[in-house]
Amino acid sequence: MKLLLQPRGVLAALLLLIFPAFYTPFAHASPSVLSEWNAPKPRHLTLLKSALQLPTSNEKHSDLWTPLDDQGWRPCDESSKSPPSLPEKSEGYLQVFLDGGLNQQRMGICDAVAVAKILNATLVIPHFEVNPVWQDSSSFMDIFDVDHFINVLKDDISIVKELPDEFSWSTREYYAIAIRATRIKMAPVHASANWYLENVSPVLQSYGIAAVSPFSHRLSFDNLPMDIQRLRSKVNFQALVFVPHIQALGDALVSRLRHPYKNGAPGDNYLQETTNVIDKDSAGKFVVLHLRFDKDMAAHSACDFGGGKAEKLALAKYRQVIWQGRVLNSQFTDEELRSQGRCPLTPEEIGLLLAALGFDNSTRLYLASHKVYGGEARISTLRKLFPLMEDKKSLASSEERAQIKGKASLLAAVDYYVGLHSDIFISASPGNMHNALVGHRTYKNLKTIRPNMALLGQLFLNKTISWTDFQQAVVEGHQNRQGQIRLRKPKQSIYTYPAPDCMCHV
Repeated sequence: MKLLLQPRGVLAALLLLIFPAFYTPFAHASPSVLSEWNAPKPRHLTLLKSALQLPTSNEKHSDLWTPLDDQGWRPCDESSKSPPSLPEKSEGYLQVFLDGGLNQQRMGICDAVAVAKILNATLVIPHFEVNPVWQDSSSFMDIFDVDHFINVLKDDISIVKELPDEFSWSTREYYAIAIRATRIKMAPVHASANWYLENVSPVLQSYGIAAVSPFSHRLSFDNLPMDIQRLRSKVNFQALVFVPHIQALGDALVSRLRHPYKNGAPGDNYLQETTNVIDKDSAGKFVVLHLRFDKDMAAHSACDFGGGKAEKLALAKYRQVIWQGRVLNSQFTDEELRSQGRCPLTPEEIGLLLAALGFDNSTRLYLASHKVYGGEARISTLRKLFPLMEDKKSLASSEERAQIKGKASLLAAVDYYVGLHSDIFISASPGNMHNALVGHRTYKNLKTIRPNMALLGQLFLNKTISWTDFQQAVVEGHQNRQGQIRLRKPKQSIYTYPAPDCMCHV
């Protein structure tokens, strides 16, 4: 009997080693494994079949690609004003510690410059925290051209790359181990200029240095002097440029999207070849799609994405591990969330939206995403609709990608750069990347499609809707969501709505 059982025991042990997910369904790794293997079938099969049968159109004659009309708004001309001048003496050094992803850090940098101006302080190049989700240790100087940053702002504030020796003790580690008099920990969200003058200026005057941590979203968008608002815009739209190798790779990807290569994957010299030779007359057009459908987004939304019981368990466990289950949306049903527009669009759904708007299988699509929940299996439906879909991996050689591999912030920087230089940008769901690029493209008067999430949620709940009705509703619901100027309202971000604070009507 023992001899008969031994082979089975060995086989069981091997299976446990190779496929732990089947034996420990609640293990940390198992949900993602299950969700990858059990990719859901299309949820809107009737619409998908109709979209796949659409004829190919001539993009050159499509209104979709027509640039935005001149809306009468421009970046404000500051040339007639006297240049800003630095005060004779700085009040001390201001440090800020920024968390979040690339675009949240970007907004924090702009706010840090503004706070330094308010306090008449010397800004130390902001410190980036290691993000617990992406585990990226990239610094400011790894992402942004620090010399350009300092030079553009040299007449506005004093900036140093690092503290002088007398303050070398003021480090992230120093503030992590005990309460320190020079750390301002309780800066309220959207604090006023007066708050900083009342609470941070005394610290600067007493110690010559102040460290604000945490700092994200710690400056109000309202009730600030116009010169401070314009300075924030100057940082965002002029001072913050990516390091040269990110710009070079971004230029190469844009060139390859406009002039598709014909002889397979790019070679070692392709970057230089395509960057130096650009024929604008024959350039093709392309759309950048930010497919914000990572595991965090899917779990936090508390929506059902068609992956069945395994996926629901996986996302519920992830919510418990990351947020201890405290997710506001979880108190609503999937139907309620979708009808309110609170569910991120899946790759299938954003594909159907694009098809309904008039894009087709001849459209060149660039996929800007860090990591899609469900992997390639989940993207396959989108790829069927848009077979000319590209991303960093398909467009760049392994040598070109080596400098950004494993660095979430640098990967996002490349996507941001390509998104800024595309004919059309669209994001599958609102978020920091969406907000940052919407604002930046508004500043440059570029076409940007904002999905009508509530409308789409209601349309996708209707399982009997015809393609004709779906397409008509989509087109009508997005007529005024393609980059038209929207003036900023109170409490809204100046970085998403740059008019009227950062732009002038002419």
